[in-house]
Amino acid sequence: MKPLNLKTIYTTTPIFYVNAKPHLGHFYSMTLADVRNRWCKLNKKDTFFTTGTDEHGLKVQNAAQAANVDPKLFCDNLAAKFKELAVVGNIKYNRFIRTTDPDHYAAVNHFWNVVNKNNFIYKGRHSGWYSVSDETFYAETDIEESTDEKTGEKIMISKETSSTVLYQSEDNYFFRLSAFQKQLLQYLKENPDFIQPRKYYDFIVNELETRELTDLSISRLSSRLQWGIPVPNDDSQRIYVWFDALINYLTSEGYPTAAEMPRPTHLIGKDIIKFHCIYWPAFLLAAGLQMPKQVFIHGHWLMGGRKMSKSRGNVADPIEIADRYDADSLRLFMMRYSVLDTDGDYNEERLNTLRSEFIDKFCNLMMRSLSKNFKIERALERLQHESLESLCSKLDEPQFQKSLESIRKDINCLKIDIDDDITNFNMHKALSKIFSTAPMINGLFDSYEPWTLKVKSSDAENDKESKTLKQDLIIFTALDSLRVILILLEPFIPQYSALLLDRLRVDKEKRTIDYAEIGKDLTYGKDAIFKKGSTVPLAKIEFSQK
Repeated sequence: MKPLNLKTIYTTTPIFYVNAKPHLGHFYSMTLADVRNRWCKLNKKDTFFTTGTDEHGLKVQNAAQAANVDPKLFCDNLAAKFKELAVVGNIKYNRFIRTTDPDHYAAVNHFWNVVNKNNFIYKGRHSGWYSVSDETFYAETDIEESTDEKTGEKIMISKETSSTVLYQSEDNYFFRLSAFQKQLLQYLKENPDFIQPRKYYDFIVNELETRELTDLSISRLSSRLQWGIPVPNDDSQRIYVWFDALINYLTSEGYPTAAEMPRPTHLIGKDIIKFHCIYWPAFLLAAGLQMPKQVFIHGHWLMGGRKMSKSRGNVADPIEIADRYDADSLRLFMMRYSVLDTDGDYNEERLNTLRSEFIDKFCNLMMRSLSKNFKIERALERLQHESLESLCSKLDEPQFQKSLESIRKDINCLKIDIDDDITNFNMHKALSKIFSTAPMINGLFDSYEPWTLKVKSSDAENDKESKTLKQDLIIFTALDSLRVILILLEPFIPQYSALLLDRLRVDKEKRTIDYAEIGKDLTYGKDAIFKKGSTVPLAKIEFSQK
C-alpha cells in the first residue's frame, strides 16, 4: 500500500454486508465514491479510496449455516461477487478491505485495548430487544407490536427497520457511549458541515438533544456467536460486529503503525447513519483519535417508487444491467439522477433516454465537427501561431466574436463551477451544468452554418481567407469545447471519455484538469477527420458517419 499523508484525500464507501449478493444500492455507493475520487485524481491530488466487505456477525453465521458452508468460504464467495461488481462498474479503489483480513484483526485488537485502557469499556449485564438482521439492540421506545405475514403470530419489530426483534439477556462488554453525548453535540454545533445533507445533520443533532445516549453493548457470548473477532483476553466473548466493522476505515490507513493518517470522508446509506454519526465518532474520541472530515449520506434506490424485492419482481441487478447495456450507461444514469437527500428510482426507459441524450448532444457534435468538409488540423495550425481573439478580430464580425467568447468563457469556467458539486457528491448538479453547454455549442452550427462557407474559384482572395478562417474558428471552438467536456466527464463515464478522446487523437498525457480549457491543447486532431463509413464505438453503442 502506498504511504498516506495528511494531505491525502481519503474517500470511503461503507463496507457491504455479505449475507447476500450485491445490488443496485451497492453499485450506487461505489460509483458515487469513485467519481469523487477520479475527480480529485484528475485535479492531480493525492487520493486514497476504499471499499470492501463486512463479514462477521450472527447474520452471516446463520446464512453460512443455512447454506451448509464454512463461514470463511461463504464470505470468500460473496466478497468475490462484490469485487466483480467493482470490476464491471470500472470502480478504481486503492484497497478492497475485508474484515477477515489479518491486519484488520490486529487493528481491532489494538483499538479495543486502547479504548479499554482509557476506561471506556466495562463488563455488565445486558437485556433488551435484539434484531439479528440489523445486528443491534433497540430500546423499548424503538419497537412496536406487529403481525407475522406468514404465520399470523404477534411479533415485536423495530419501528425504524421493521425487522423482527427478540428479547435477550446476557453478560457483555459495554462501551461508555453516554460519556460522549455533550462532546458529540458540541462538536456538531461547532462543525455544522460535518454531516451532509443538512436534514441528516438536523436529525442527529435532534437525537443528541432530545434522547439520552445509553451505553452500548459491544460484545456477544461466544456460545451464541462464534463468527467474530474474540475479545482480547476473553475468548468467551466475540466483538460486536459494528465495533469491528467501523474500524476498517483505520485498518485501511495502516492503523496502528502508520505515522500519519488523513481524515476520511465517509459516504454511507441513510440506514446506517447512527452508527457512523454517533457511535463511530464516540469510538474515535474514546481512542484519542481525530474525527472523520465529513460524513455524506445518500438515499436508497427504488423501482416504480417501491423498495426492490424479489417477490415483487422489481429487482435491478447492476451486473445484468451493465451486461445488457454497458457500465458507463448505468454510471451516467445513476449520477445524473442522484440526489443525496432523496431516494432514486431506477427506470430503464429513463436510462435509454439519457443514453440517447448523450449521443445527441456530444457524439453527434463530434461527428458533424469531424466531417470531411472541414479541416480541424488547419484550424489548430492557425491557433498555434495566433490567439483566438486575434483571429476573431480579423473577421470584423462583432456578434460572431461575441458568440465564440461567450462559449469560451462558459467552457473555461466549467471545471471551477462543478468542483464543489462533485466534491460534495452533488453529481446531478455537475452533470446538469456540463450537459447544459451542448445546445450552446451545437448552436454554432445552426447560427453560422459552416458547411456553407465553401471557397469558390470566383471568390476574391480576402473572401477566401475570411470563409476558411470563420469555418476554422467554428470547428475549432466546437471540437475544443468537446475535448474539454470529455476530460471533465472522465470521472463519470471513463470508458466513453477515453474512447471519444482517442477518436479526437488527444494525447493521453493531456487529459488532466490543466488542459480542461479552450486552447490549452493544440496537438490533437491529426488524421481525426471522419471518412465515409467511419464509426465511433462506445462499448455497446456504435455511431456511423454515413
